[in-house]
Amino acid sequence: MSPFARLSATLAATRHNIASAADGISLPIVAHKFGGSSLADAGCFRQVAAILRGRDDATQVTVVSAMQGVTNALIALAQSAAAKDAAWQAQWEALRERHLQTARDLLGERSGAMRVWLEARFADLADTLKALAVLGIPAREALDAIQGLGEVFSAHLLRAHIESFDEPCALLDAREVLVVSHAELGVAVDWQASAARLADWRANHAQRRIVVTGFVARDGDGRPTTLGRNGSDFSGAIFAALFEAGELHIWTDVDGVLSADPRLVPEAVSLDALSYEEACELAYFGAKVIHPQTMLPAMALGLPIHIRNTFNPDHPGTRIAGSGNAAQGPVRGLSLADQLAIVNVEGAGMIGVPGTAERVFAALRDAKVSVVMISQGSSEHSICVVVRASDCARAEVALDAVFGRELASG
Repeated sequence: MSPFARLSATLAATRHNIASAADGISLPIVAHKFGGSSLADAGCFRQVAAILRGRDDATQVTVVSAMQGVTNALIALAQSAAAKDAAWQAQWEALRERHLQTARDLLGERSGAMRVWLEARFADLADTLKALAVLGIPAREALDAIQGLGEVFSAHLLRAHIESFDEPCALLDAREVLVVSHAELGVAVDWQASAARLADWRANHAQRRIVVTGFVARDGDGRPTTLGRNGSDFSGAIFAALFEAGELHIWTDVDGVLSADPRLVPEAVSLDALSYEEACELAYFGAKVIHPQTMLPAMALGLPIHIRNTFNPDHPGTRIAGSGNAAQGPVRGLSLADQLAIVNVEGAGMIGVPGTAERVFAALRDAKVSVVMISQGSSEHSICVVVRASDCARAEVALDAVFGRELASG
């Protein structure tokens, strides 16, 4: 049985438990995900809350990213501390003050409890950073815990702001529910364990508004981990599936998926509809609006995804579902993948020799180099692969090691 078939079966088994925890009102469930650009400051948090409060006809599951730039700042903070760079203290103070100021601006006279909570969390962070400075190496577990704090902070800020209107709102720390493992092909969700944990959590949290921390999870041993860079979109799709939402709205700072990068093509327009396959191709080859992994749960469950603009919420954006809009023509959009390199393996000695391609890709796999594109001439004289520019040197070293004898003999 496939993972998504197991997911459907698990959700069916837990549906009664989750439904019995609800407040007796049968409402559709809509999932929302807000990215960092939608949570840049207190004004942005107000806009997000206004969007959610203006849509009161459904149970809302809202997955949030860290405030804009915070994840990068946390990673830099951990690296500075591990490098014994005393500058980490100033970086920590700047990050602390940014969140405290956001709480003051957002909650006003009601910010006291939130500021106390933030002070405690930043004190814990400082203790962790001091330990890293002693060790000199940012342990993977510590780095995962640190870089996921931004989502925890923003989730608490948004929940507090919604509750300031005397509207009940639950906060779900994904680390309590979402269980994942890191495999060779990326992050793998333990759907059965996650759904069971969600049913237990939902039994004690019947609120119709739920704010969820994106990006973070736990592994099978209970240790904090993350879904990888830009993983909050994936979190949105995961929790949309776990809550059996009817649709997922991903809110960003553009009017949906554009036909091209407007910085390169000023005439680019917003696309009103895309198929899952079209969106996957655009995302894989450089479109930044949606993470490719987000498509996997959506495709398996037939979950429509809407890409919307937080700052222009009346715009319909782009709907991604099983089929696109044929009226838009055969070409949906153009995307650019930059920072790539071509690695070419060629030689007359390759012609007719079995196993050459296998050796190439095994070498790249062992070097943890991801291949973006492959090309091989019909003459079997060469194999050309496209890799990320940052991986090029590592790929060259790996291939030199594997084909050293052939290179030495010419």
